[in-house]
Amino acid sequence: MLNVGFVEIEVGGRRSVGLDDLVRYPLFAPDFIAFLRRVMPVDRHAELVFSIVVTARKPRRSGSADGAERSRQVS
Repeated sequence: MLNVGFVEIEVGGRRSVGLDDLVRYPLFAPDFIAFLRRVMPVDRHAELVFSIVVTARKPRRSGSADGAERSRQVS
């Protein structure tokens, strides 16, 4: 897995998202939701996709203002 320099990577908040959940979001047209209800097996309606929350941060560069402030405090 490539993390492109991120640190403190945490994965959490995994939950299933079903067709009834998708109806609440305006991203999907009612016709599309109706189509999915017709073509998807009923046993998949409750767990169509999964939502996962990933948090991470980029490390501060040593030349940043925060780094300069820390070096002044130590001196």
